[in-house]
Amino acid sequence: MSARVHRGVGVSPGVAVGRALPWDPGSPAAPSGRRRTESPEDELRRFAAARARTRDELHDLRARLAASLGESYAAILEAQTLLVDDPLLVQEVERRVTQEGASAAWAIHATLGAFRARFETIEDGYLRDRGGDLHDFERRLLRLMGPDQPEPAPPDGPLVVVAHALGPSDTVALAQGGVVGLAADLGGPTSHTAILAHAFGLPAVVGLGDLAGAVARGATVVVDGDRGEVIVDPSPETLDAAQARRAAWAEREALWERSRDVPTVSKDGVEVVLRANVEFPDEAGAALRYGARGIGLYRSEFLFVASAPRIPDEDDQYRTYLELAQRVAPHPAIIRTLDLGGEKYFHDVLGGREDHPALGARGLRLSLMRPELLVPQVRALLRAAAEADIRVLLPLVTSLDEIVEVRRIVAREAEALRAQGVPCRQGVPLGAMVETPAAAMTADLLLREADFLSIGTNDLIQYSLAVDRGSSAVASLYDPLHPAILRMIRFVVRAGRARGVPVSLCGELAAVPERVPALLGLGLRELSCPPRSVPAVREAIRATDVAAMARAMEERCSGPDRAAVGKDDRT
Repeated sequence: MSARVHRGVGVSPGVAVGRALPWDPGSPAAPSGRRRTESPEDELRRFAAARARTRDELHDLRARLAASLGESYAAILEAQTLLVDDPLLVQEVERRVTQEGASAAWAIHATLGAFRARFETIEDGYLRDRGGDLHDFERRLLRLMGPDQPEPAPPDGPLVVVAHALGPSDTVALAQGGVVGLAADLGGPTSHTAILAHAFGLPAVVGLGDLAGAVARGATVVVDGDRGEVIVDPSPETLDAAQARRAAWAEREALWERSRDVPTVSKDGVEVVLRANVEFPDEAGAALRYGARGIGLYRSEFLFVASAPRIPDEDDQYRTYLELAQRVAPHPAIIRTLDLGGEKYFHDVLGGREDHPALGARGLRLSLMRPELLVPQVRALLRAAAEADIRVLLPLVTSLDEIVEVRRIVAREAEALRAQGVPCRQGVPLGAMVETPAAAMTADLLLREADFLSIGTNDLIQYSLAVDRGSSAVASLYDPLHPAILRMIRFVVRAGRARGVPVSLCGELAAVPERVPALLGLGLRELSCPPRSVPAVREAIRATDVAAMARAMEERCSGPDRAAVGKDDRT
């Protein structure tokens, strides 16, 4: 049998090899037509009983997820748990049964189908991916409408789950049952299934189209999360190559862990603080394994993405921030306040659209416009900071007034917490992200209120060069080594040095080893990058002669001597 290669979207890295386990959680087929009932009362009783059993199962899964990954991941199942008693759902199903004489199963299918239809019309992928959770919930509820059919036992052995669709609850059950990889026809990089696969460390590829129906049970399957491909029935040579990649991946991971305590000092003795950018608390473990000294950027918006369409409340956020900070103690955790807006999903949650979202209500300006978002986050951060080394970072700052306003809110909420007898931290460090030319060129002014600065190069380059890096027509103009960018970074670093406050860089530039010497030459001594980039960046630091790079960067800021500062590739 010849190998078949299927391309999809790699959503969790690594290589897995195993036997195919076509996954069907055993739910009954969705009702294809409206079946009338002679006894609406019986149907309503079945519906109520199924809801109760669904509630119990979801609570059990949620508890297991909280125990294994923490509360922030357990929140992924929160939306389904809330759906059990959602008044709109319950009332509509009961109406269809009592007024239309429909069976409860058909009423559930029709009602949740209408809910899903709303998600499917949403343009933004973040929120549209949440519609997959409704499939998961419906399947469970319909299964529990029938006779006792316990959740299928998690399989044993090196198995690769192959499914048309995987719900988050499926993923939780499977990940704790010895499965080594996941492959699914549906799903996107921001689906809850993708988030959970990454958290559990399972190589996963989604968006495969029509794989599930074409794989026989027990077939040999390779899942390559780095390449975004699934190979079915590989030839001996292909299988050997995949096993070699899997072994190399494991060996590289082990090597990186062993080298985590190697000093991050340049060839000429300059010490550099290297931290990690993370999106979920569990990534803190990987960051420390790779040798990061704390979290340089926690993207709190992913807590909101994981909880969508529900907005996490103050207690949800407090638990998540504290969990993250405690995982990296005694190192600090720098937590960025909500950075949503622009092309991201939040406009779909909050309503409203903009013709030019990159220049609209996003980042800090969105939070200041929507105090119902900012205030709970500030309170949660102040509470968590009372128990751990937490520092707060504000995104997309463009003026000193914005920081002043946030400081006023922080002081007010701190006073309110104290009045309520709730412990909170006095004087939590408040930093500003430098992502716009306005922030870069007024860095000396921002430092009147900011306790530290962190340069976000992705947006800084885009706004400075007027280049949308997602546009193929102008992507070639996206130049991280443009003299304008280098001069701005240098200006910000010098402003921080003049006032004796730290300046870090947490953008993509810090994750590219070839660019790291240039950053050190510009004077940066604190960098933050994804956990998996930490070992390579540390090696780049150790190989750099900072004094020589400083001279090269002075020349580069004056002229286009690109060869002196790194390869002429685009990042």
